[in-house]
Amino acid sequence: MTTPPSERTLIYAEDLRPEDVRALETFLNVQLGRVYEEVGETGETSFAMRSLLILVCDSATLLYTLLAVERPQMWQRAAIVWEWQRLRSTAHEFNHCEGYDHDRWWNQVGHFDASDETAEQDRIRGFVDVGPYPETGH
Repeated sequence: MTTPPSERTLIYAEDLRPEDVRALETFLNVQLGRVYEEVGETGETSFAMRSLLILVCDSATLLYTLLAVERPQMWQRAAIVWEWQRLRSTAHEFNHCEGYDHDRWWNQVGHFDASDETAEQDRIRGFVDVGPYPETGH
């Protein structure tokens, strides 16, 4: 087992770099490759493993593409958070499996940047203050 590089703290998705995605994708490919070797190359489980490997690759590729956008639009910012969380949650399961790379932590990011976090908190406060539904006069 190799020693992971020291990782900086990720607070927002804007802190993500291609090397973060590469490290997470590599980790997943190694772990999934180990499972795939145990499963073998035939049967339904084998097909499921190949599909999962493809999904990891597709998510990572989408993240690389989105991170290259100089000024991402709102949907792109949301997609960066979503795809990172999807890869992170897939990797997280391996932290608890016997014989796998223990104690590897991939930071959870819930927002693209501080302004997105503030905007969400303002929306939540708005719901608390007035509720989700406008007054109808009934």
